[in-house]
Amino acid sequence: MLTTLMRRTHATSLLTLITTQTRAMTTTCRNVDWRWLETTPSTMDSAKELLKERGDNDSIPLAVATAHQTKGRGTKGRTWTDDGRGNVALTVAFPAPIPLTPITLLPLRVGTVVIDALNDSRLSLKWPNDVLLDGGKVAGILVESDGEAIFVGIGVNVASFPNVPSSGSDRGRRAAKVNGDAVAIAQRIADSLGVWSQGRDDAARVVTDWSARADWTAELELRETGERVKPVRLLPDGRLQVRGAAGERALVADYLL
Repeated sequence: MLTTLMRRTHATSLLTLITTQTRAMTTTCRNVDWRWLETTPSTMDSAKELLKERGDNDSIPLAVATAHQTKGRGTKGRTWTDDGRGNVALTVAFPAPIPLTPITLLPLRVGTVVIDALNDSRLSLKWPNDVLLDGGKVAGILVESDGEAIFVGIGVNVASFPNVPSSGSDRGRRAAKVNGDAVAIAQRIADSLGVWSQGRDDAARVVTDWSARADWTAELELRETGERVKPVRLLPDGRLQVRGAAGERALVADYLL
């Protein structure tokens, strides 16, 4: 009987712990449906689940954030490593149509929103989805769609940043972090995206805004060939005109197609 009681107590304590760790905390965010999770495997996956639970009657963007993500991912399914608690992992889900086409421009617009929300003159953008601080990567952006909603994932280094890769297309890339409170940073970015979703936007404005914040000295290394190219200009459909040894060409962020 004692063993049975201990098992029940353990099960109850474990359930309480899980419930406590994953409980959505509400706070003041006027332009999004805000959820803060103490920990979650992936804010992207949590946002998809919570959006289904919420139903389709609410057109307000859903924002899910945490300071401890255990199984985050980047573009094309790449692992997004979280070295510990304190960094921002945020996903904003847009159930209603976004005020911008084509979708290839979305990560570029999100980049400008992130920079404005962080409000640091040292920040700049690198095509297609990186935010830099003094040349070091401080944030990354991921866009996914399930056919019914668009999900924008944003990771910001606040408490720590990953080691510089020694191999692959990211080898030698510096990382950086911003100062501040993870919850406050996530709220500012989420609320700014909520405001943006309620207005109007167009390709010409995105090109102008992104180009003004871009680091045009940041070279890109092509994953397929390892060739390094220099950015020249941003095209109206979100492609980037670059110059390399073989001349000029336009790059496509194919993970969005």
